[in-house]
Amino acid sequence: MTDTLKTPRRQRAQQKPTQGSYKGYKGHQGQQGHQGYVQLLQPQPVSTVQGLSLSAPKSPLEIEEIVNEIVLYLDKRSLHCCVSVSRVFYRASIRVLWTSVHWKNFAHPDIFLSEFDRYGRYIVELHDNHNADLARIARICTNLYELRLNWTSPTDEKLEDVVRSSPKISFLSLYSCHFLSTKSLLYIARLSRLRRLELRNMVKMDGPSLVVLLKSCPLLEYLALEDVRLNRTTLDSLGTTPLKITTLALTRSSPTGSLVQNILNNSPDIKEMSLARNVHSSLSMDNLLPHQNVYRHLSNLNLESCKLISSETILAIIQASFELERVNLSGTHVDDEALEILAVQCTKLTSLNIALCPIITDQGLLRALGNCKGLSFLDISTMDTLSAAIFKRDASWGCTDLETLIMMGIDMTQPMSPQMNHAMMFNQLSCLERLRDLTIGSASLELQLEAGLTKMEKLCNLESFRIQKLQSALEDDEVRWLIDAWPKLKRARFGSGSLSQPWLRYFRRQRPQLALC
Repeated sequence: MTDTLKTPRRQRAQQKPTQGSYKGYKGHQGQQGHQGYVQLLQPQPVSTVQGLSLSAPKSPLEIEEIVNEIVLYLDKRSLHCCVSVSRVFYRASIRVLWTSVHWKNFAHPDIFLSEFDRYGRYIVELHDNHNADLARIARICTNLYELRLNWTSPTDEKLEDVVRSSPKISFLSLYSCHFLSTKSLLYIARLSRLRRLELRNMVKMDGPSLVVLLKSCPLLEYLALEDVRLNRTTLDSLGTTPLKITTLALTRSSPTGSLVQNILNNSPDIKEMSLARNVHSSLSMDNLLPHQNVYRHLSNLNLESCKLISSETILAIIQASFELERVNLSGTHVDDEALEILAVQCTKLTSLNIALCPIITDQGLLRALGNCKGLSFLDISTMDTLSAAIFKRDASWGCTDLETLIMMGIDMTQPMSPQMNHAMMFNQLSCLERLRDLTIGSASLELQLEAGLTKMEKLCNLESFRIQKLQSALEDDEVRWLIDAWPKLKRARFGSGSLSQPWLRYFRRQRPQLALC
């Protein structure tokens, strides 16, 4: 869920007093962003807007209103370095361009700091990736609505100054800010308008401070506590405090059952939940299902690698969830019964990840795929627990609208001869004509023309093809066929041993437009 839980741009724009945001003022890796900014400030031979009243403009770029419209239009797509076009852009659109500042470099040159001091009052959205000067931010930026700090070493007192100077902050994200203590949660709790809070890769956090924060921020909708230590944190003192949380992410934090249960019990509108990679958290059915209606609005569920959650608990969660659209159960003990109920009951399901689930059988997967007609993403990678029986001709997949398919580790030696098994696989895959991204690989997998590889030419929309592993390297005829196949292909990856170096170089010469590795 890491990348599925972002606030939509339109929603953020409604929280800001100014229209548009400056996405172009970014210091990219190296010196690209800084050089673009220096170029911007150098004198350029352009006409001044003040002279427009005396004579007709020589160019539309001399009309401030037109420049503003161009900037706003570009900003909605990809502004990047458009401010370096001319000084007119910069002069005419100061307020718009400084609304949102993303700084990705590890250093803040003097030329940036001087402009920051001058125009920082316009900043509504500030992202700083390394060693941000919180004292300067607190002094200059008094109208912040969104603040993201990465790899910064702020003290609790400096964070308090920022909170005091920008009480309207509704989105706060702190990543790897290791010098903050539990006291910082009490300062964050003063942000009464806070709607989204992300605390990642932080060390110190306790239950009482977290309870104060939850009680003091009644508008909080998005709570992400990832890579933090929650194994001794309980929220028993939270009581029956009503919460508006719709998105809960507790990834790699080993939360206690009490913490999860108390948050869920007070969050009737939960829509997205991630407990991914909590391999040491023993969460019971009572912890994850405090009442029957807790998941009535749940659309996104991520239990990746939660190996201590029982099959019965996963089944109960699925039975209580009717609105699921995206589900990640990879590395869990989900069984055939739960998978079939998920496929039949959740008609809105578009994304399903059941990789490395040891209990799922060929028959259970086939029954599920026969009902998941709306799937666009599917990962069924395994460690030889699934066989080529999932490609049987008399049990076609219902998910013919798939766009992304990942299947690695399928045992291609069962249930029939390897050549027949491969023929069934190619025949099944050829029906997925909307497929855009395909990843395959197995110690028993071979790509051979005589087994029916040519049927794959029906995948005319394929843009990405990845081979992780093959039983033997591709033969000459197969390589020549792949070179001519799939005209829309943009990316190809051949795992270790699947393609010899001479053929790889030949492939590069024949398809130079491909991102090939």
